Amino acid sequence: MENVVIVFADKELMEEEQQEFVELIKACDMDIQQEFIQTLREINFRTYIGKGKCEEIRDYLIDKEIAHVVFDHDLTPLQIRNLEEYFQVPVMDRTELILAIFEKRAVSRVARLQVEQASLSKLLPRLIGANTQLGRQSGSGKNKGAGEKQLELDRRRIKSRISEVNRELKKVELERMTQRKARQKSDLPLVSLVGYTNAGKSTILNRMLDQCDGKEEKKVLEKDMLFATLDTSIRQIKTKDGDEFLLSDTVGFVSELPHSLIKAFHSTLEEVKYASLLLQIVDASSSQHMKQMEITQETLQEIGASHIPMITVYNKCDQCDFRYPQVSGNDIYMSAKEGIGFDELYQKIHQMLYPNEMKVHMLLPYDQSKCMAELIRKGHILSREDDMHGISLEILLNEDLLKKYDMYIKK
Repeated sequence: MENVVIVFADKELMEEEQQEFVELIKACDMDIQQEFIQTLREINFRTYIGKGKCEEIRDYLIDKEIAHVVFDHDLTPLQIRNLEEYFQVPVMDRTELILAIFEKRAVSRVARLQVEQASLSKLLPRLIGANTQLGRQSGSGKNKGAGEKQLELDRRRIKSRISEVNRELKKVELERMTQRKARQKSDLPLVSLVGYTNAGKSTILNRMLDQCDGKEEKKVLEKDMLFATLDTSIRQIKTKDGDEFLLSDTVGFVSELPHSLIKAFHSTLEEVKYASLLLQIVDASSSQHMKQMEITQETLQEIGASHIPMITVYNKCDQCDFRYPQVSGNDIYMSAKEGIGFDELYQKIHQMLYPNEMKVHMLLPYDQSKCMAELIRKGHILSREDDMHGISLEILLNEDLLKKYDMYIKK
């Protein structure tokens, strides 16, 4: 575990935001040795923080074994270079910290490629001045110094690798497009879990799987940490009332999620765009849950998914004062950890997925029993009774099924 010093610098320092940054540090397996706080009047374009604070941090670092000084905001390449020269210790900003977490969490080949693409894109602008110790110029005329030659080589290598990674990600995107088309042929609607990191998305998916078949190999990593899940996982869910749908879980959002990561994880996040319904999972116990919802909306807007119908799921109500389980419009209050509120959630999912359904009574002759498979898959059977006349059903049907089976509906 690396020893680090962290620096908070902002015009308005919120305790909840500071705590989130500390959690990011922990998620990267770093041990905080010291915190420095500065309320900024204005940002110093050379070092971000003021000269006095730089001196205070430098004095602390003397004779200390510190691996990184980590800032809670993004820094320019110039600021990072100047700070590293001043501290004689590597400096990380918020984006690099999140990239480091993603690198540790990336398991699949796709996730590793996406993280590498974002990391290289972040690294490229920082090459300026990286090889000054080699000398930038030498000789005269068109002759170049060793440092400049090395700089060009490094740039060329990074650009070449970025191109390679982008080609690989394009292949992945085509593969996912093929898989998506195959899923769409199944006629099963896609429901996507979205929301702030560590709000309980993976817990909800796993509890739904428990209520289906309980197969452990289908479950996703469920852990109380930021960015426990990076890859998109899609599972088929069948409720006790007979509803079937596909449920996807993907990477969680966070404040100031680096644009390079959103761009790199485009093919992963893009799955959300094809959902019929979004479940926005909210950590109701967080005092910042309203702001976290705003960040979720901003991210959905950026990936082109803000228009999709949504149910807002206030999770972790067992840790706060919200009454649960309860339903208020399209809001559900529940506790995934306690398994309370899932019946209400399933009912609301059904209402949102099938808003134009009508309850009817129908009598299906036995010689048409082959139609039951479609009625079970696309309708919502409330009751069934078999007698000498055929199969009597009380069922919810959409407009297409109402037209198709009109002859069997009791008027």
